[in-house]
Amino acid sequence: MHGVVQVVPLFGLAGLCICPYNRGMENRIASRFVRALFFVCATFFCAPAFSFAQDIPSGTFVVRPSKVEISLAPGEEKTVMVRLSNGTAVPLHVETSFEDIAPQEQNTPVDDPVRLLGGVEGENSLQEFLSVSRSTFDLLSVKEVDVPVRVAVPAGTLPGGRYGSVVFTFAPALPSTKTAQNIAVQSRIAVVFYVRVTGTVKEEGKLVKFGLFNDERFAATPNADAPLRFQVVYENTGDVHENPHGAVTIRNMFGTTKAQLLVDPFAVLPGSTRMREIDLFTSVFPGYYTATLDLSRGYGEDIDHEEVSFWVLPTMKATGIGLTLLILLGLIIRRSLRLSRSSLS
Repeated sequence: MHGVVQVVPLFGLAGLCICPYNRGMENRIASRFVRALFFVCATFFCAPAFSFAQDIPSGTFVVRPSKVEISLAPGEEKTVMVRLSNGTAVPLHVETSFEDIAPQEQNTPVDDPVRLLGGVEGENSLQEFLSVSRSTFDLLSVKEVDVPVRVAVPAGTLPGGRYGSVVFTFAPALPSTKTAQNIAVQSRIAVVFYVRVTGTVKEEGKLVKFGLFNDERFAATPNADAPLRFQVVYENTGDVHENPHGAVTIRNMFGTTKAQLLVDPFAVLPGSTRMREIDLFTSVFPGYYTATLDLSRGYGEDIDHEEVSFWVLPTMKATGIGLTLLILLGLIIRRSLRLSRSSLS
């Protein structure tokens, strides 16, 4: 089984014992010590980048990071380390390949904004710029390895964005074992690479839409299970990816700030539109509110501002309790009026 790294003891020094001095034994001890020192140094400096996986959930295969963003000039190159961790109970056979990516239409915010193109070359192809020293290897259980990915931009490449992915396909190295049968026959995890080739580029984009999800104007009081959900839609009309980011400020009818939500940077490919959802889990009292978005486009100093207003309604439970209290209050007032009239008469 190729590519399997096993840990074996370097030396067992239990054979050394105390005995009467003689030069032959002194030479053998010195020779053994030199060999041990040599192998310790060789192991330290030349060992493969395999190690024990730390804090990896049991039964999972983890690849980190999931996204890489770098800028390179034509003719430059850079090596990026990608860490693979095997938290399963069996050794896995891993194969590495490269695919371009392209934007994908989002019908909901949870839909993936990009798709892998397989063997098809993308409009802003990157796959020919990517390489690894070993395309296949085996990774033992509860072990991890750092895979160096080389990104090399050929001289003469035009400025702009190049987009692709490193795809790791893994399957049990010993599929006949009982434990391996519980793992999918073959799974794939991709690390997306956003490479900006430096030079004169077109950076252009705009905020397309902001508001409550599905353009609602009324929403129930948010909680941990049912948050108040906003959507941010951004369009990139340039020729390099952009990372818009900002914040949503929520104020009540008196102008008091009740919450502020961060909009973390999210990559938008050239010529595409991406939807991002922002959730408010903090409970707010029923009433009239406004939400203001301040969104930096990710380049220059341009900031888009957008404001929407909406009503937060009480939950059905709170409404029922409120109606019950109102009915009880009405009955009490009615009874009090009757008693007052009786005492006057």
